[in-house]
Amino acid sequence: MSRDETAESRDEVVYLVAGVADVVLDGARSVLRRLPGLGEVRRELRARGELAWGRAAPRSESHMEVLARRVGERGAPGDRDAAPDRSR
Repeated sequence: MSRDETAESRDEVVYLVAGVADVVLDGARSVLRRLPGLGEVRRELRARGELAWGRAAPRSESHMEVLARRVGERGAPGDRDAAPDRSR
């Protein structure tokens, strides 16, 4: 089996798995939409999904936190110009 054939067969497997996942997810979405009594279940599943995603997804730092840290590392705007008088 050549390298191209291996890559093609691997791609085919990936596409098949993605297709199956899409069909399953689409079916689950349509079931949850059609049953009005499952509104609370739908909200609960969404909340659980958000929590699970938050645990599994890589954490990125808040941009405001990064900016605050940079300002703190630089110091206040006149700190460099005014050296403390230690001659006393």
